[in-house]
Order: sequence, then structure tokens, then C-alpha cells
Amino acid sequence: MSTNSEDQPGPDYLAEIADLTKLVESGHDLVRQGNQIDLSNLEEPIADLCRRMALVPPSDSGAITSAIQHLVTRLGALSEALQAQSRSNN
Repeated sequence: MSTNSEDQPGPDYLAEIADLTKLVESGHDLVRQGNQIDLSNLEEPIADLCRRMALVPPSDSGAITSAIQHLVTRLGALSEALQAQSRSNN
């Protein structure tokens, strides 16, 4: 039985990025409901994911790039929503 790395599946980066995107979307929901949120809990998981992808590059970089671009877009939109919320509370 072979144990080389080709026989073992790589990390499921797409699933991890999808989970992070779901957290961001939850943040959008909370902000729409008027809640305050703290995004600092995303910092470490995102940094960890980036470190791991640097060590073990994804096999499908195109799909990963698209997923990351979507996550960044949603983070940007959430940042704008938080800024608008802050302005309306002042």
C-alpha cells in the first residue's frame, strides 16, 4: 500500500473559505438588525489559512482565488455597513 502524498487529499481550503464567508454573512445579518459586531475573531482564522496555503498551496488556485475574492468583497461590504451604522449612531 502506497503512502505518498498523492494518495492523501489536500486541505479543503474551499470549505474553510466558505465557512469564513458564512461568518461574514452572519455579520451582515446582525448589522442589518442593528447589532454591533466585532470582526477581530476573523483575524486569526484568516491569517492561519493564509499561512497554511503558503506551506501547502491549493491544487485549484483558480477556484481558491475566486473564493477569496468573494470573501474580500463581502468583508469590504461589511466594513461599509459597519461604518454606516457607526455614522447613524452618532
